[in-house]
Order: sequence, then structure tokens, then C-alpha cells
Amino acid sequence: MKILLCSVPDGSLKVTVGSLLPRGAGFKFNFYSREIPSPLIPTAPIGVLRVISWMEKNGYHGEIYDINNLRPKDEELIKTFKQIKPTVVGLSGILSYCYPNIKRIAKLLRQLFPNVWIVVGGHITASSNLILRKTETDICVVGDGEIPFVKILDYIKLHPARRQLDYTALSQIKGLAFIDENNNLKVTGYSEQLPASELQYPDYDKLEESLQKNGGKGEWIHEFFEPVKNRLGNGVGNQETWTRSIVSAKNKKIAEIHTARGCVARCTFCQRGVKGYRTYSASALETHILELKEKYNVGYLETQDENPFSDKKQAYEVARVMKKCGVFWRTTVRCTSVNYDDLKFFKEHNLVFMGFGIESGSQQMLDVMEKKFTKEDIYKRVSECHELGIYCDPTGIIVGMPSETEHTMKETGEFLGSMRYLKDQDWNVNLPLSSWAVAIPGTPLYEYCQQNGLIGKTLDEEEEYLLRITDEKLSFLNYINTTESSIEEVYYWNFLLHFSGKYAFKDLIIKSNKSVRNRMLQIYERCAKVEFNAFINSLSSLFRLRSTIYKGKLLKFLIVIMNHLFVRLTHLGVLFLPKAVLLPIVRAYSNLRFYFIKKKYKVKNGKQKYNIFMEQNADLGGKFKATQSRIDQANRKIERSLRTIVNDNRKQTKSPITNEEKSLEILATGQ
Repeated sequence: MKILLCSVPDGSLKVTVGSLLPRGAGFKFNFYSREIPSPLIPTAPIGVLRVISWMEKNGYHGEIYDINNLRPKDEELIKTFKQIKPTVVGLSGILSYCYPNIKRIAKLLRQLFPNVWIVVGGHITASSNLILRKTETDICVVGDGEIPFVKILDYIKLHPARRQLDYTALSQIKGLAFIDENNNLKVTGYSEQLPASELQYPDYDKLEESLQKNGGKGEWIHEFFEPVKNRLGNGVGNQETWTRSIVSAKNKKIAEIHTARGCVARCTFCQRGVKGYRTYSASALETHILELKEKYNVGYLETQDENPFSDKKQAYEVARVMKKCGVFWRTTVRCTSVNYDDLKFFKEHNLVFMGFGIESGSQQMLDVMEKKFTKEDIYKRVSECHELGIYCDPTGIIVGMPSETEHTMKETGEFLGSMRYLKDQDWNVNLPLSSWAVAIPGTPLYEYCQQNGLIGKTLDEEEEYLLRITDEKLSFLNYINTTESSIEEVYYWNFLLHFSGKYAFKDLIIKSNKSVRNRMLQIYERCAKVEFNAFINSLSSLFRLRSTIYKGKLLKFLIVIMNHLFVRLTHLGVLFLPKAVLLPIVRAYSNLRFYFIKKKYKVKNGKQKYNIFMEQNADLGGKFKATQSRIDQANRKIERSLRTIVNDNRKQTKSPITNEEKSLEILATGQ
């Protein structure tokens, strides 16, 4: 049996060809300017490395093909597949955005090897029904992949003919999805999971071997570890503390690391593919860190856990190991998982950066997301980090969830502005395009969108949706409007959040108990000067592009310059004009921009390409919507959770009666 495990790129086919190795080789479109490419960062295929280690522990040998980082064209894929001649291929799709490449790679494999077994794993299997019916996939693994994949290999050893399935035997394996003898989707539940004692760190030697053998170069293994000096720069306020903290490691490398698997939370926008919470042992962590230091010159670690430090005893053990091994580190935790004493201990043990999943500055939206903490909890943790000299960047937010309003967006902007002031930063409250909520299969948000006719339920409609969000996955064009407001109004919220944050920031300076001179100096340094520098930097970028993008387009070039000037002037207007005067000007500007977006991207006759222009199903009459009145009627926080709303909506429809409907509900509900 020849087993091949492949990592799969995420993104549309047009942007997933072109190697990310060596570091900086791969580029993606910058959606802020829609003109300037920015580098994609290579990431090690941790899931694949986990599965192959468990395979070998159970007597199977396999190879790795890191398609995600190598991103070869079809010709190169075919060449490599022919060299390997696999009989079983595992495709690791960690995100729903991997769907186009899952379909592409599976099709090539089936054309080359009609009898090859194709198994898909990763979070993408929340769409198992679609994958099994629209691609050449034979089986999906739902949940952790190690145990069920080995059991699939055991099954194939006894039943090598993929066209003659033993449905009874497959049904005994937990964590599988397949099409049964009646042509119905069958989900056997979520997979068995490795106990904490069996959790292993990735063996990068296997990845190095695969790069050397299958389409790359062995020395590229070092490209997965970014130089620390890339992160050093002239920071503002607390960031300077972070820069000073790690300057002694400037000649070292950065590594990503895991300390736990799973999450204690159930955020309603998040795909919950892993059940429970398990932690790695301190001894295994120490051994792994020492290996990273010796082989790859690592001196700074970033945890990539879904939810680190929910086990406080283990959190302290991790901190001690970091100090003992002489490495700096950063992590991101729930704000209620730590307190001042914890942060102080971590700082004393080389912690230099702490992140928090903030999500919103509106308590209503935090409740809809089922965050189970308050914005006061967030503010307190950020304040403590600032006091202790731990760099903290509280900008991770999610906006546009059901029941979002102009008021809740203002609250979020003001909250972000207050935290930037607290941390001695400038007043630039930013809303990254990735902040807009994306409905991902296997989440309450996705099911809510289907309940309200925002995403279709047929296979063709679900596939079209995945292809649309993959095409420009960080673009506002692909936001689904789940609010009660028009999409034109929602587009204005992009600007509203910025300006609300700046007004809040300015007001905090004015209301501070510092001298008039000091307050004026802060307004100049942290507000006015920032806008002037931003304008100069934007002009410099535009003039660099004049000979390429704007060549022969003088009028367009001048219009773009005037637009940048107008934007900077409106931002400076926060210092001089009341909201009642400035915000209507900003709204008019927003409406004008939206007019041109609509004119350019809305399809007048034919199928819509982007989600913001998709027609909503009016036949549902809004009975399943998370309206403001519905939210206001909730007596408890949990009743405002989108999960509760989705479950209540289910009760208004018929209960699952067929085995396939039960299987679909397993995937929709998650773990």
C-alpha cells in the first residue's frame, strides 16, 4: 500500500499557483489597495505531520507532498503523482477555502489512478456531503484525523477494491462520512481522539525529506522559521517595550508551537471541529523547544493553539519551560483565563506579547457570539498588560454578525479607540477586511444563513457559495448581510467604526487631567502628525506605481491623489468638527464609493459573483431572523447567543427524520 499525505492550498485556483518557498516567493493581492501584492507566509503542514507520525507508530509508512507551500501547476502535480504512484491519498483541507483545490487535486488523481483511494480530512469536512458528491473523494474524516485514518488503512488492507465498499465495516469506524449503499450521506459521528499522553510534536525531519523528494529543496525547511529581525521596527508606545524585549534575539528565528488542542469556548462564528481540551506535557514541550533551538536557531515562539492556557496549572508549566529553555514567547488567550498575577508570572518567564480574542466592543454582539465575557473583562486585561509592559495588540474583532447595528458598530469603534489611548498608541482604529464575519460550514452562523435563505441548501448552491468566498476571501464583496440594515448602510459602517474610534480617542485626550500643553502635544503627535505621515506615505506609494499601474492614466492618477487628500482631511476633521457635521459628509462619501462598487461588480443580468449582491429569500418573511426585538426579549445572555436562535429556528421546522438529515445535522452542529 503506497500512502501519500498532501497539504492543500486555501484560496481560488487563480491565486494558489506559485510556490511560497523560499519565503517571500509567493504573493497574493492586497485588498486594501487592490493593486500592490503582499507576501503569503509559508506554514508547516502540522496536521499532516501529526497523522503520518501516528501512522508510523501503527506500522504504516507514507510520504508527504506539501502542495500548500509548493503550489505547483497541474503539470508538476501530475509529474509528482506519477513518480509516487499512490494507492491511498489523504488530502488535508484545514479550511473551507481549500475547496477549489480539493476538487482540482482529486480530479487529477482520479484521472491518473482510477482505483486510488482519496480521503479528505480537516475542517473542510463540515462540507462532507458536498465534497463526496461534487469531487472525486471516497471518504471524509470528520474531527481529529489520526485514529480514523489509520482505521481506514486497516479497512483498505482487508478491502482493497474501492468500488466494492463494505458499508457495515465502514460504519463501525467513528469519524467517517461517506455515501452509503442507498446513495445517502452517512456520518458515523466525530472521530476518536488521541489522549493527552499521546499528543506528539511535529517531526520537521519528515517535512525536510518530503521537500527534497517531492517538488522542492530540503534546505527550504528553514523557510518555515521567520527571522526575528523581520519583526523589529519603530513601534509606538507599548510596542517599543516589545521591541526592546526581543532585540537580544534579533539574530534568532521564530517558530510556531502548540501547547494544547481544542477549545473551551463555542463561539458562534467558529468551526468547532475538535472536541474537548487536551494539553501537551511539559517534558515533550521542552524537548521540542530544545530541538528547534539546535536545528533551526529558534529564539522566539508563538503559540498557535485555538485556546491556550485554559488549564492554569499547565500554563504555569509552559511558562517555566520557556524560561528554562531561554526563549521569548507570545500567546493569545481568552481574557477570563488569566488574571494580573498570571500575567506577571508569565512576564517574569519571558512572555513579551499577549493577544486576546476581543471580537466586539458591544456587549450585545459579544452575547450573540457566545463569548461569555464582558468588554470590561477585556479592558481590564489589556490595562494589566500595559501596566506590566507586555505588548498587547487588541485589534482582533468580528463585525457584521446577525443583529449588528449602527449603534453596536459605534460601540466597537469607541471601545477600540479607548484601548489604543490606554496603550499610548496613535488614534488609527483600523477595520481589517478579514474582520467581516464569514459564514463557514459547521458553524451556527452558516446554518443561520441557510435558515434565512442567504445561502442555498442545494449542492449547486452550496458549491457556488464556497467558490464565491474563496475567490476573494478577504473582500467586503463577499460579506453576507445578516443584519436588518441595507448593504449600503452596512458599507458605511466601515467608516463609522474608524471615525467613532477617533472621536473617542480625541475625547479621552481632552478629558485627561494633564496640562493643556501636554494635551495639545498629544493631539499633535498621536492624531494630526499621524494623518500627515499617512498622506505622505500614500503619496510615495502612488508615485512608485505611476510608471506601472498609472502609466498613461494621468487623470486617474490625479483623482486617486485627490481622494487620498480628501480622506486625510476628513480624518483631521475629527479634531475640529462635531459628529453632527462630519459624519454626514463621511456617509455621503461612503455612499458615493458604494455606488461605484455596485456599478463595477453587481451583475445586472445573470448570476451574481459576489455575496453582497445576492438576493435574499423574501418568502421566509423574516421569522428566523435575529432581529433587535428578538434580542431585546431575551432574559439571559445564552438566549441572545446565535446558537440558541438557530436551535429555536430548527424547532420551527420539521425534525430530522431520515438518516441523511441526521448526518447533515451532525455536520452542521459541530462538536
